[in-house]
Amino acid sequence: MEINKIAATDLDGTIIFERDRISDGNKELLLKFQQKTNNKLTIVTGRSYFLTDFAAKELNVKLPVICSNGVSVINPETFEYIAKNHFTEKEILNLMKLFIQEKIDFSIANDFTTHFVKGIGWHSEFFSNENLFNFHKLPVDRVFHEYNSIEELSQECVKTDSTFVSIVLECNSEEKLQRARILGKELELELLEFKYHNGEIGRRIEVYKKNSSKSWGLNALANYLNITKNDIFIFGDEHNDYAMFEDFPNSFAVGNAIEGIKELASEVIDTVYNCGVGKKLNEIINNFI
Repeated sequence: MEINKIAATDLDGTIIFERDRISDGNKELLLKFQQKTNNKLTIVTGRSYFLTDFAAKELNVKLPVICSNGVSVINPETFEYIAKNHFTEKEILNLMKLFIQEKIDFSIANDFTTHFVKGIGWHSEFFSNENLFNFHKLPVDRVFHEYNSIEELSQECVKTDSTFVSIVLECNSEEKLQRARILGKELELELLEFKYHNGEIGRRIEVYKKNSSKSWGLNALANYLNITKNDIFIFGDEHNDYAMFEDFPNSFAVGNAIEGIKELASEVIDTVYNCGVGKKLNEIINNFI
């Protein structure tokens, strides 16, 4: 398949507004675009691949998928890596040791597995919604690895995986939050902060290797496809989209996006609730044919 131009859309808040569900209207429009362009749409998301695969399947995505906030570029048919910017086993062991010393709880987020301590982290939120996912075709026997303690997690996770996408910190106090920020700066790590949904003090912080972003993944995909930044049309809404909106000229913010993303966008389109991405892609479809 000859590739000239492609589109890459974020998921949550951009084409998904109900948890883990693409609206029927948006799906119909996006599949219409896929059919007419020979599948020129892909996904660029903060999600791990195992939480992205359902959308790739529903939208008939054939191009490599950019996931885990840009550090992983994965072929959705073979699950092979096109590119990755991951921690090595040695690097993740050192980080886990450090955060254990700092008494900051954490989990490990990878593309096909996740490692966590029972009762700590976001995993209970997933289990209430797990019936929407089908992991049977993923290249692992088991996605969720639950442990009884942080120490057990740090010893066992390296027996399952060889590279590591992110360590996710639970900074449930102002003291832990400030300490994590200081350590991130000292160690030249990329930090993405997320407020707790229940309004608790502190933040959940995803920790990545230096220079990690959705822009990194998009550039890796452009190199793989031998296209330029001008050949990629991106869609997003949130703070983890800043890097790609700063780096890629053809950028579209959904109408419900945060103000900073709207200001960077080349155009603000309709909202996720009104199928903004699906409508815009079909409006500009001649760019992809």
